[in-house]
Amino acid sequence: MGIFGLRGRAVQKVRDLVSDHLHWVEETITAMSQTVEAYLRGEGWEGLEERAVEVHRRESRADDARRAAETALVRGALLVGTRRNLLNILDVLDLVANSAEAAVDFLVYQRVGVPEMLHPLIRDFLTGLHEEWRTLRSAVDAFLSANAEETVRLCEEVDQRESYLDGVHRRLILRLFALDIPLAEKIQARDFLNHLEACANAMEDVGDLLMVAVAASLSF
Repeated sequence: MGIFGLRGRAVQKVRDLVSDHLHWVEETITAMSQTVEAYLRGEGWEGLEERAVEVHRRESRADDARRAAETALVRGALLVGTRRNLLNILDVLDLVANSAEAAVDFLVYQRVGVPEMLHPLIRDFLTGLHEEWRTLRSAVDAFLSANAEETVRLCEEVDQRESYLDGVHRRLILRLFALDIPLAEKIQARDFLNHLEACANAMEDVGDLLMVAVAASLSF
């Protein structure tokens, strides 16, 4: 019977709706990354504000896709336990998109000044974030395909990638506070970096929920 415990059109509809939500979360992450990259290249605030609007648009589409998937789940397409686990996964996937949006909002509307010395590490963080996302998306796809073993393997990789990003974040903070700049500027830059880290943490949380869902499905 697989992870879902049921087969048929209702289950396929849920899979399609969750996949649509994944697509728009990924679009939000991509738009966030493009905005941060543009900032690091020195793009002006007016252009960055336009990019921020696009991030909002994509995050809104992610919200719409999440609500559509939740509606299908609430109508009882799956077993109760699976339905509850998928609802939890959708909620935290939404936090990934929300965190990406929040990072852009803070950067652009607070007019954050991130010291140039930190720019290479921020690019490393963004690259690692995309790698973590690709692994997580593959894990969700494996779960939707009822491949428990592959889901677990990929979730373990998500955890490893998030640990790597934790290290990058720590190096960023250490370098930031070693700089000879006003404390207020350090705190503002730190808060922006924390928003980026929140995005990575939310991805790890999704992986943890997937592991719980797999364990629950295998106990039936």
